[in-house]
Amino acid sequence: MVVTGVSRTYPAPAGPPAGVFDVSAHFGPGSFVTISGPSGSGKSTLLNLVAALDHAERGSIVVDGTDIVAAGERDRASYRLRTVGCLFQDAPLVGELSIANNVVLPGLLAGLDRRAAASRAAELLDRVGLQARAGHFPGQLSVGQRQRAALARALMNRPRLVLADEPTGNLDRATGHQVMELLASVRAEGCTVVVVTHDPEIAEAGDQHLRLLDGRAQS
Repeated sequence: MVVTGVSRTYPAPAGPPAGVFDVSAHFGPGSFVTISGPSGSGKSTLLNLVAALDHAERGSIVVDGTDIVAAGERDRASYRLRTVGCLFQDAPLVGELSIANNVVLPGLLAGLDRRAAASRAAELLDRVGLQARAGHFPGQLSVGQRQRAALARALMNRPRLVLADEPTGNLDRATGHQVMELLASVRAEGCTVVVVTHDPEIAEAGDQHLRLLDGRAQS
């Protein structure tokens, strides 16, 4: 993935605009990338741009040869569904669906038949240690279990890029370590993993580290 001169600004209540400004970076395939910086430095903004959840005003973000900034909305939607898996701090699962059905959902949206999607979901829930909780609902799980379920959902369509925004922010140290080990195992299979974090230990664990300050990449 190559990010070149990307900018996205937002008006601030007082002072200069916030966002990211002319950020460039090259993340190699199969790399484990960490993005750090103080609150308000633009970490989540950059991740949302790479996830195509927001749109850059300038610059390019090229993934697998496609510039998602220049792409049309249909292609961006397909990219979000098939190329990227997102893991957020608050693990926003669908409360009315069982854990198994939460994991199955992206597969069905991508066109998998239900049997294949269910098989893939069972495989992933076993991988994250939640096979015994497949029929439970999100409200019946601990915070750490919900985060592991959200990771299984993010991996449903075999993404080539996994983006995690403060994935251990709501977790105790032991559970956070477990989630990071799962992310590392994803990277070991050739998937590029990008983690936004405030944790210095996690930041230093990446084989590539991008630090942002006031929306700008620091050398």
